[in-house]
Amino acid sequence: MRTSNSSIPKFQLGIIFIWLSFTVVAFAYFSTEKLVRFDEDKKLVNVDYEAFSSYLSAYSEAKDTNEALPTSNNKYHTVLHFSTPNCDCQKYSDKHIKDINKLAVEHSFIVKNIVLHKDTLIPSTPSIALLDDSGVVIYFGPYGQGIACSQTSGYAQTMLNNYIKGYSANIVIKEAKGCYCKV
Repeated sequence: MRTSNSSIPKFQLGIIFIWLSFTVVAFAYFSTEKLVRFDEDKKLVNVDYEAFSSYLSAYSEAKDTNEALPTSNNKYHTVLHFSTPNCDCQKYSDKHIKDINKLAVEHSFIVKNIVLHKDTLIPSTPSIALLDDSGVVIYFGPYGQGIACSQTSGYAQTMLNNYIKGYSANIVIKEAKGCYCKV
């Protein structure tokens, strides 16, 4: 009898090991399938922040119903939120968007939501551009990275906080992996 009792736990351990192995492999497969490069088609490879600032001026200067208070010299700080129709990844950025909009409105930024169907330079959505009052890019890129863009508290929010505190950078993110929809 002892031999049959000792073989049952080994059999059960074998089943548990196989089940755990399958679970880990399935998780790895499905999670890496969702992780894509932000600029997979390398649209931004030779683009610096100055050229990108000029490109974004068409979006920032377009009339919008969302008006804010002017900053110095009747110029506006601007937040541009880019999205594409039917992008499942957009839902992961909703919290980032709400937090950024709250902070931006408190500091007299214009907030614009732009739906893209195609674009020559913007590689993926959801993405965001932060522009200073001269229309120069402070930040362009994804809200965050990782599975469901939750690996960080958010690049864009950090850049906006730093800009409000007086620190400025001109960053165009080209390398990030997360849940993005190609434009």
